[in-house]
Amino acid sequence: MGNPFTWRGVLRGSVFCLGLLMCATARGQAYYSSVSGGYSNLQTQRTGSGLFYDHSGAYLDFDFGWRVPNPDFPLLLGLGITGSDYWDSHSIINTFPDGSVAQVNLDSDVGLFELEPRIALALWSANMPGMFLKPRLGAGLLIDSYAIDQAIPVTGGSILGTQYHTGAAFEVRPAVQAGYSWGPGAFGAELSYMAAWGDFGRLGNDAQEFRAGVFFTLRY
Repeated sequence: MGNPFTWRGVLRGSVFCLGLLMCATARGQAYYSSVSGGYSNLQTQRTGSGLFYDHSGAYLDFDFGWRVPNPDFPLLLGLGITGSDYWDSHSIINTFPDGSVAQVNLDSDVGLFELEPRIALALWSANMPGMFLKPRLGAGLLIDSYAIDQAIPVTGGSILGTQYHTGAAFEVRPAVQAGYSWGPGAFGAELSYMAAWGDFGRLGNDAQEFRAGVFFTLRY
């Protein structure tokens, strides 16, 4: 099975692009770049008969933006580039139309990719360095793609085929980060939940995704 629109390549490109941004020479800690990753869990309507995917996967998230210059109101405006991937495989004993029987592998690859304008509040402790909490809200474009193998019943047995789909949806993702900051940098843990509505092919018209991971942030 080959997915013509794989998200692994997109994520590699995102890592490279964000690395260039993090090496930029801005000053005054008005700008920030952040990278995070970890566990993700996907749930869809799964309206497609015979289609399967692993609900557990991994995600990468790249967040960069600007702190509004108001010392009394720590408002952050940014853009997130993020994606997740869900891959699965299992074996079946298949009877082909010619009467032959063989064990075959069925693969499933489901990917999500999002561009999210974001707004956040950085709630710092009284003294720096120290602990902080950052609630965040993002919303934007989601592109979903899957390539899922299946055994298609025909007269006398089954034949093997792959279902492909690429679609778009609107998504909303509230999130929260908590961690430790020492001025130009910060690290910690993050949680987020996404709800999306749109075209997920035979997997339905809506999806939800939960994420739990770790992050590292640099401010310039």
